[in-house]
Amino acid sequence: MDLRHADLFDISPISILCEDWSGVKRAVDEVIAGGVTDFDRFLDGNPQFFFDVRRFHRILDANRSALDLLGFEDKETFLRESRVRLPANPASNVQVFRAMVRGDAVCQGERVLHTRDGRTVPILWRASLPPGPAGPDAYGRLYFFAVDVTELKRVQGALMEAQANLSHAGRLSLVGELAASLTHEVSQPLASIAAHAAAATRWLAREIPNLGEVATSLNRITASTQHAVRVVAKMRSFARRGELSTTPMKPHDCIADAVTLVEHEAYRQKTRIAIDVPAHLPPVVGDRTQIQQVIVNIAYNAIQAMQAAKSPERRIAIAAAADGADAVTFTVTDSGPGIPDEVLPRIFDPFFSTKQEGMGLGLSICKTIVEEHGGRLWAANGRDGAPGGASLSFSLPVAGSLPVAGPAQPATL
Repeated sequence: MDLRHADLFDISPISILCEDWSGVKRAVDEVIAGGVTDFDRFLDGNPQFFFDVRRFHRILDANRSALDLLGFEDKETFLRESRVRLPANPASNVQVFRAMVRGDAVCQGERVLHTRDGRTVPILWRASLPPGPAGPDAYGRLYFFAVDVTELKRVQGALMEAQANLSHAGRLSLVGELAASLTHEVSQPLASIAAHAAAATRWLAREIPNLGEVATSLNRITASTQHAVRVVAKMRSFARRGELSTTPMKPHDCIADAVTLVEHEAYRQKTRIAIDVPAHLPPVVGDRTQIQQVIVNIAYNAIQAMQAAKSPERRIAIAAAADGADAVTFTVTDSGPGIPDEVLPRIFDPFFSTKQEGMGLGLSICKTIVEEHGGRLWAANGRDGAPGGASLSFSLPVAGSLPVAGPAQPATL
């Protein structure tokens, strides 16, 4: 590793370990040469094999980010204690064994690290391997990239705890329905991190490393990491219970925050979302999380309604427009079948639902939230003067149009 290569390795914001797996690869090759055709079955029947061959594994180098992650001040101490601090982990490391046998070019997994300074850190790791059939020497320098997912795990735990809190029934019902979509949304930047980590590894592994390409990959890794953090922060904000706080908000920001939470579900259901918010609209006053809840609930209901009706064209338009001088009206319009006439008068009633497993609380809570903000919520059928489709609208007062009041009180049914 030349000086420039070492400098780039050390300044990477992603934790990187350089490891020697050549001895492990040699032992795995001997097993396969001995006639083993089902390697997974072999591992199940010979659990000691894993620990026997791990003694051939060595950590060669660690960058500054990896040392910080593991709680070490200097590299020499870490390399001396690496076997203690990074003990064999069958559930994680066996992914490398299997990739060796299959000739895969990449492998990845999750594990929990116990750092020198007493922390417990869950990580997502990924490594690039020599593609196709390759001898043991090709495994002499493998780069392992690790991403700390502590915050994501913490948020997942917070969501699970929050689901037990019945006072959050309306918002948590949405969180539960959106959980799979949001998890996938977070996995996208993680996949991007893994892909760019693999690219960086390939550029580093060249006889003359292409440092420009490695720097580009590392910048993209940083951008993807920041995107994942933003998504997690929005999930946490949406699920968290705290004191209500009404502040001036731009109508476009209210809608953009909500779209972040439903856009992947819309994509999964082949639904397009269009936003129409004039730039000159004045700010409205309200509690950011509660207004976000109203828009998410209405938009998610529209997505579900169009999916249930198997609408051939699925579109949602979310718009905001001035309603006189003192209010702004937000409207969510879909291209579905509309709301049946016999149902329309009851959709805001508590515990009324047309869904088989619906709680009937979502729109009722939305109505209460909007009214406590000094606005109103209503529904209608038809869009742009044409039959079909449903439109739900709510108004919010413009900032400065209401007298100053004390802290907002929680919405109740």
